[in-house]
Amino acid sequence: MPVSLIERIPDETLDWLSHPDNPAVAVLTRQHLLAEPDSAELDALWARRNEYPPVAHILDVMQSDGSWAPPARDYQKYGGSLWQIHFLGELHANGDDERVQQAAGYAFSRQKADGGWSANPKASYDMPCLTANVGRALARMGWHDDPRVVHALEAIVESYQRLGFLGCSDMGPFSLNGYCHMLTPKVLLFLGEVPRGLWPGGAGELRDACVAALRDKEVFRSLPEEFKQFQAEVWPLKAAERPAARERFLAEHAPLHYREKPGWLRFGFPLSYNSDALESLLALAAVGETRRPEYEAAIELVEKTADAQMRWKLRTSFNGKMLADVESKGQPSRWVTLRALTALKAFEPA
Repeated sequence: MPVSLIERIPDETLDWLSHPDNPAVAVLTRQHLLAEPDSAELDALWARRNEYPPVAHILDVMQSDGSWAPPARDYQKYGGSLWQIHFLGELHANGDDERVQQAAGYAFSRQKADGGWSANPKASYDMPCLTANVGRALARMGWHDDPRVVHALEAIVESYQRLGFLGCSDMGPFSLNGYCHMLTPKVLLFLGEVPRGLWPGGAGELRDACVAALRDKEVFRSLPEEFKQFQAEVWPLKAAERPAARERFLAEHAPLHYREKPGWLRFGFPLSYNSDALESLLALAAVGETRRPEYEAAIELVEKTADAQMRWKLRTSFNGKMLADVESKGQPSRWVTLRALTALKAFEPA
């Protein structure tokens, strides 16, 4: 019989992941990877996850109203208030903390009437990637069944149905793919945090469209070789002329030749509006996908980027741009290692 993934992980690596100085990683390792049963010890460790230094610092510098920046700078990269909600969610911050509840209250106060979030709550412009990130973070931190989170999911579904593609309001004529490949994992991750019984009408079709997009490009291939020529020919045109020009370009250059997204081959944490191959596998697993041929290249990529101790380095980082640094770029990362092992376990052959 083949050796299971867990049997291949060195004890030293499991001990490293289980160290209590990162409570969230330690508990997720012990429960999700090692299938350790619930216990008072794990409950106590899980309750301490806001003591993790990056989480503690982000909360320490929060303003009294639950924000981190003036409202006009909610989306400032990467110090704006909505980014802090996203990062706290990625870091599994404890929503029982009154400070997190205050931050969530501020985030909900900036929600648009249609349920989404934008750089400006009064703008009509769709930002489904931001909505997915903020909605998922709030769901993960305890608001998974809150009607406002479900409303955020409804906003993404409605945008997809109205625009006819996965993307922002006016991106269609600019994209050779006809959708935003960076958005697809974010939507799936959001769907994965909301109980299926609460999914609004159309959410299943949205899920299937995102999955199909990732399958079609073998997860991390989405940049056509023809893009620069398309950019030179179509982008300079007037807005009204671009859709027809795009259709002509597609007819003249079919089939397109897709190549890897370079940044998706370098795993990072936490990520922003962009994604990578590892996060995309986690997103697929979050909505019930199992191993299939279209995912093999991405799975192989994850496997081959481990070191001899089955650890993965942090290769993409916003350290120096965020309010708090998370680990050290170029060094083995507990977060990336946990994510990699979680993905590999989810897609382990039956």
